[in-house]
Amino acid sequence: MSELAKLRHEYDQKVAQVNALMEQHPGKMPVDIANRVDQMISEAERIAGKIEHENEQNQRAGNEHAACALSGSGWKNSDGTPLKALHSAADIRSHYAAKNRIHGSGGAPFALDDFVRGVAGMNSSEAVRAALSTGTDTAGGFALPSVVMPSILEALVPASSVLSAGAGIVPLDSGAKMFTTVAMDTIPKAAWRLESGNVANSEPTFRAVQSMPKSLAFMFKISRELLADAPNLSQALTTAIAQAFAVELDRTALRGSGTNPEPLGISNTAGVASITNGANGASLAGYGNFFTAIQSILQANAPHPTAAIMSPRSLVKLGGLVDTTGQPLRKPDMIEKLALLSTTAIPNDLTVGTGTDCSEIYVGDFSKVNFMMREQISIQLAKELFAGTGEVGFICHVRADIAISYPKALAVITGVKA
Repeated sequence: MSELAKLRHEYDQKVAQVNALMEQHPGKMPVDIANRVDQMISEAERIAGKIEHENEQNQRAGNEHAACALSGSGWKNSDGTPLKALHSAADIRSHYAAKNRIHGSGGAPFALDDFVRGVAGMNSSEAVRAALSTGTDTAGGFALPSVVMPSILEALVPASSVLSAGAGIVPLDSGAKMFTTVAMDTIPKAAWRLESGNVANSEPTFRAVQSMPKSLAFMFKISRELLADAPNLSQALTTAIAQAFAVELDRTALRGSGTNPEPLGISNTAGVASITNGANGASLAGYGNFFTAIQSILQANAPHPTAAIMSPRSLVKLGGLVDTTGQPLRKPDMIEKLALLSTTAIPNDLTVGTGTDCSEIYVGDFSKVNFMMREQISIQLAKELFAGTGEVGFICHVRADIAISYPKALAVITGVKA
């Protein structure tokens, strides 16, 4: 095991220990437990510093893969501090634990249902009232505090196929409306030269990518009785919010038009390879199109694809293919480790030539895709909307954008029929 892998393993263990203690003591922690949690967080931060140092060493040595896997996006906040892409529950927990520690916002923990009751003006804890007094946003909603945000984002990762495929969440601060980073279009070409000879010209390889988070929102309602008394409300709310956002974030990341207010997705991004499955579309008969997509990506000197995302129809069709003896069609060795994922965000009624029942498959290294997201989701009370039925309405907002740092690491297979 490499030194970097050991540090990551040690870091994940510390974060898991902190999470376990927090779950065992959901209310106010005993002093000795709180001290242990603080100590573990300090140790996790120390290990994170070592990981960052190891990453810098790898970057200097030209180990691009190790550097990118750890450092994340290469984006910077409005104050110049680096922004890291969060890829796992451990990343998310660590980010918000450090945020609470730095900003002194790690007061008594509370659950999402308690916070929503507070937004509705119902009986809630002192910690929630304190959070509501400082968390009002400009739209009149209440920003979810850092003690609640991790549970939402943790639920978002498995609910989103794009995140499950390796994409990251980059939390942004509120100091700027636009963020800019460098994206890579092509690998520069090196050439041998004679002493005092000219250096060969190379096409431009880098360009600026701007991210301007846009508003995504949905409304939900719940009876006052359930809001006040349901014992599993926090879990239900977490699942509902995460899945509602996940479906639309998936759709936009894959197929976003880029027409305001919708972010630009993979299929409409210049540089992403397009693989046609026949002039009028055709049924999946094997893995041939996957190899065509992989070849296109590798010929662009991009990393080997790690995942393929398709509609549930395509995934089931692929799983049901059989060979000439009637046995399930084995996945070829070359793509054995390629994760096959599905999402309802990819439609099955696209038009290709004369075909009107076509779908798409997205193949690539999805670590080159990031959701640029404002730190807090906010919840706004819709006071009078459902008052006549004894229900309470809420509007849930998030501001996000899609950033693709290496389009040639991705490909879209079109014209996929049942």
